[in-house]
Amino acid sequence: MFTLAKDTDAPPLTEQIVRHYAQRIDEGALLPGARLPSVRQLAARLEVSVHTVLVALDRLSGLGYVASRPGAGYYVQRTAAQAAAAPAAAPRAQPATTTSGFTHSVLSTDATLLQAGAGYLPRHWYEDAIAPATLARSLRESAEAAVVPPVQGLPSLREQLAARLARRQIPARPEQLLTTFGASQALQLAARAVAVPGDAVLVDDPGYFLLHSQLAALGLRVVGVPREAQGPDLDALAALVQEHRPRAFFTQTLLHNPTGASTVPARSHRILNLAEAFDFVLVEDDVYGDLAGDAGVRLAQIDALRRVIYVGSFSKLLSPSLRVGYLAAPLSLTERLVDLKLMDVLSGSTLEEALVAEVLRSGRYHRHVLRLRERLARSRGAAIAALQGCGLRFDADAAQAGGVFLWAGLPPGVLAPALVEAAREAGIVIAGGHMFSRRGVGADRLRLNAAWATDARLLGFLKAQLGGAG
Repeated sequence: MFTLAKDTDAPPLTEQIVRHYAQRIDEGALLPGARLPSVRQLAARLEVSVHTVLVALDRLSGLGYVASRPGAGYYVQRTAAQAAAAPAAAPRAQPATTTSGFTHSVLSTDATLLQAGAGYLPRHWYEDAIAPATLARSLRESAEAAVVPPVQGLPSLREQLAARLARRQIPARPEQLLTTFGASQALQLAARAVAVPGDAVLVDDPGYFLLHSQLAALGLRVVGVPREAQGPDLDALAALVQEHRPRAFFTQTLLHNPTGASTVPARSHRILNLAEAFDFVLVEDDVYGDLAGDAGVRLAQIDALRRVIYVGSFSKLLSPSLRVGYLAAPLSLTERLVDLKLMDVLSGSTLEEALVAEVLRSGRYHRHVLRLRERLARSRGAAIAALQGCGLRFDADAAQAGGVFLWAGLPPGVLAPALVEAAREAGIVIAGGHMFSRRGVGADRLRLNAAWATDARLLGFLKAQLGGAG
């Protein structure tokens, strides 16, 4: 009988059980018709609960590996020949170096891919975020509520969000808040509320690559503002504002994607002064900001939502399967934003919004985020040391920064696009720095996820490619 790994960084117990039996059946070690040990026997041998075993067996049944016979137990029904004859994965339509190709890889259902450059955390890091009792309460609330929530979002969730923002000195009343299908919809709604096709908008450069593509798809002229360690380059920003007269500047103040750095308060004040002088809106993307806690200073905090549209999400830290985002905006823009959402998707999901509201109300989300911060702090230090041993380089303050992303420099002469494609062929997803720039910079950089970056597959690949000393 195999032994389950029970340390904090190990995959969930149910997943380990599923992988073990699926592999044995695929290899032919367990033949069709073979009876598995009883649920209680498995639970005793593996030193786990009966519930854990039942969940694993249900998943194996759903995957077609085993079948339940009432009163008799679970029996193997899949053969090694069937596994070998399973249809191959569809070929990749786009290179891994493009926005589309990379995003499809990140969202792939192929569990063998190592998501070393993705924006999400490993699956088992989310498992303690939502308790079964929390889900049960949310199901009851959503069943008792209307079929769909109001267009602006479930009132109980908007009240929770307003209270959370108030604790960070962001004065957002519930009527200034709008729930969305993740931050992606929130950012697009903000763009459509303040700009029309042909208008110029500014973005961080490097910055979130998918946002760049989404804004361009709306017919906007997307102009990159050079990003430095302490935030946007103020001289460049002032010159670009004078030249392009933008309608908005989309920026991440805290735990920036992809560099991981945060804008210092002095620069935030100057950015707000420029926005006031040249009459443009600031759209502040704070999807990773909860990992910074109350340590950083946000534009919305300084500005009090007079000229800032503030965007948040629970998909990155609570669960990727929960597409619940939100934005807080000046009251003068709220009605326009609600109308745009109505035309887009009509309304949101009562169940998902009720679930997020309950996780916030119970205090479980706060405890979960504290654990993520601690875990990421440990991972960052170990990852930087290991990656340096492979030949990558980091800025001096990278270890002190927080959050998910590591902005790694490549050795001289090595370019990201070729390395990204080679990694994808090896079953590893990494992000080339060139994808994050409108100005054509970043080909000498990689964005890596600190939670995945100590994986032996990644380190072995980088050492083989870069010749780094272990």
